[in-house]
Amino acid sequence: MSIHKHATKRKRKFAKKLRRRTTRAEREFWTICQQLREEKIFFWRQIVLCGYVADFWCPKLKLVIEIDGTSHLTEAAQRYDAHRAKVMAKDLGAKTLRFSNFDVLNRRAVVEYRLRKVIDERRPE
Repeated sequence: MSIHKHATKRKRKFAKKLRRRTTRAEREFWTICQQLREEKIFFWRQIVLCGYVADFWCPKLKLVIEIDGTSHLTEAAQRYDAHRAKVMAKDLGAKTLRFSNFDVLNRRAVVEYRLRKVIDERRPE
């Protein structure tokens, strides 16, 4: 399935708005992404995948990264997030990795370690 199949004009416009209004944690995570460019690992920010806006997407690794604020702590939000991840896994073969805003801003080494572990697992031979 194409990643753009469900990228309606409205969704693309919303993603563009999110790219302009990034959170502090998303900006911090983006600096980690920039460092990975040296290894030819590239991420896109706020992209529509399977009808949902993903915070970060690495097509080479089929890896979705979500940076979650407190709104993701509710049971309903967690069910919705799990459903999104399941759809992206089924349609794209994508793995979704989630980090809290707190971890990105205060535990960067832990975030980098978890990310590196997944990159090493998913890196094509």
